[in-house]
Amino acid sequence: MAEATIGIDGEAKRQIAALVNVTNQLQGTISRVESDVKQVNSNLSQLRSEFEVFRKDQARSSAINQATTELVRVRQELAQRFSNYSVVRETMLGVLQATDLALVKKETISRVSEELMLSTPDYWLAPCLVAVAAWIGNDKDLAERAIREAVRRDEAKTALTMALICRRNERQTTCYEWLSVYFSHQDSGHFSESTLMYIDAYVNGIFGNDEKHICSDYISKWMNEVKANSANIELNQDQIWKDYCSGFSYEVAGQFPDLKTNVEEYDRIDGYIRRINSVEPITTKFNDIQSVKIDPESLKQKIDKRLLQLIGRYDVKEAKLKDEEHYYDLVKKFNGDEQKARDMITREKKQSREKTLNLVEQMTNVIVSPADTTPSMKKTAVSFLSGFINHGFGSYIKEKKEEFPDAITIQMEGWKAQTQDGNDVSRIVADYEREMNTRRQWDITKATVSKPMAMYILGGLAAIVGIVLMFIQPVVGIMALVAGAALAIYGFVCKKNMDKKITEINQFYDYKIGDGINRIQRICDQWRSAKVIVADFEGRKIDSVVA
Repeated sequence: MAEATIGIDGEAKRQIAALVNVTNQLQGTISRVESDVKQVNSNLSQLRSEFEVFRKDQARSSAINQATTELVRVRQELAQRFSNYSVVRETMLGVLQATDLALVKKETISRVSEELMLSTPDYWLAPCLVAVAAWIGNDKDLAERAIREAVRRDEAKTALTMALICRRNERQTTCYEWLSVYFSHQDSGHFSESTLMYIDAYVNGIFGNDEKHICSDYISKWMNEVKANSANIELNQDQIWKDYCSGFSYEVAGQFPDLKTNVEEYDRIDGYIRRINSVEPITTKFNDIQSVKIDPESLKQKIDKRLLQLIGRYDVKEAKLKDEEHYYDLVKKFNGDEQKARDMITREKKQSREKTLNLVEQMTNVIVSPADTTPSMKKTAVSFLSGFINHGFGSYIKEKKEEFPDAITIQMEGWKAQTQDGNDVSRIVADYEREMNTRRQWDITKATVSKPMAMYILGGLAAIVGIVLMFIQPVVGIMALVAGAALAIYGFVCKKNMDKKITEINQFYDYKIGDGINRIQRICDQWRSAKVIVADFEGRKIDSVVA
């Protein structure tokens, strides 16, 4: 029976060993399979990356090919439909330059301009070119007919172009008439930065003297329209200039350090005096803007540059094709990356787009915006917004005036006292000393304990008991005498510590009273100084910062 059992066990062991061997073989196979799978995945990933690169290269190559093809189409269409537009622009620029240099015959200019008029039947600049050529040739009748046609095609652009051309030729009366026409097309609620630049040039005499007030009347009209159509214009402007003035204020803690640390009304004092202190820098700022010297030649150059830009700008009819041409150029520039091309166009449009605001807002931005603007533009804006600025300044000052206290509350570690003018220092000091001496006495009373006297009494009683017991129980008597001595010594130590504590209390309050008296004196001095600053300012009755 035992042998049978042993046999079965041996067979089981062999089977188990065989099973383990098979398992090990399977694990090896699984490991190899996993390794192969990883390698396959790696190869697939590499293949996917290579395919993605290939796909992008193909897409870019296709985009470049398409852009090249489309550029040919767009440029052919531009040439077929608008080639003469470009010639008109170049010719107008050439005529302006030629008249400056007097290098081209009048007959040549007339002939070229009339030919272009025939070849561009709907372009507003072509009759302008004919009109300029007619002026040069002293053909008044032709000039007037050409101008009428240009106005019919685009009155606003024609008016501005002719105004700028008249300015170059110092024809002031005609210049103002054209400028008036251009201004008549402007919306006071949607004013561009460019139009504001023409107003600046007008105000600074670049267009000459407006003897008939043609343009100044328009500016007054726009200002009145903005006020009438913007319900909250007064409130908005008031807040803008209050905020602007606040940028010049600074805390007065440096002037009145003790008021800050020991006066409850400090914030109300600071709120008003910091605004008073800011009046000088605010006034200086606006004086600098108003007194700046304008360079007429620089302004003339800017206006002439605007004329050249106006003439050189492609027409609205060309816009779609010109935008397409620019897009395909960028696609080629960025090696077929169409997204980069679109992003670039978006940025360019954002940068070139003029922000339109109402006239008051546009002028306000010129002054308060951190963006760099010309001194003449700031000066012009201030001259028109002076009423708003002064009102906002007045509100800025008055806002804190009523909060300025009639009296102050001095507080030092729980003690308080009031003063109106700071001249009653002796009364305040006496009150402070009484308060501190009351606290001193209270602290001394707490420090003065009966423990030392009790120890002396107990020690004496213990000594008497010890003496008596010396004759009855010597050992107990000696112990009582030692205890009495110990109690007496402890009482002495307690008395010494108490005297030291009282000395420290007295020193503490002596210092506190001395320091407090000095602070009270400084507080009163600073309060009187603050009241002098306020009285001096209010006596000067400053209610404006712009003349």
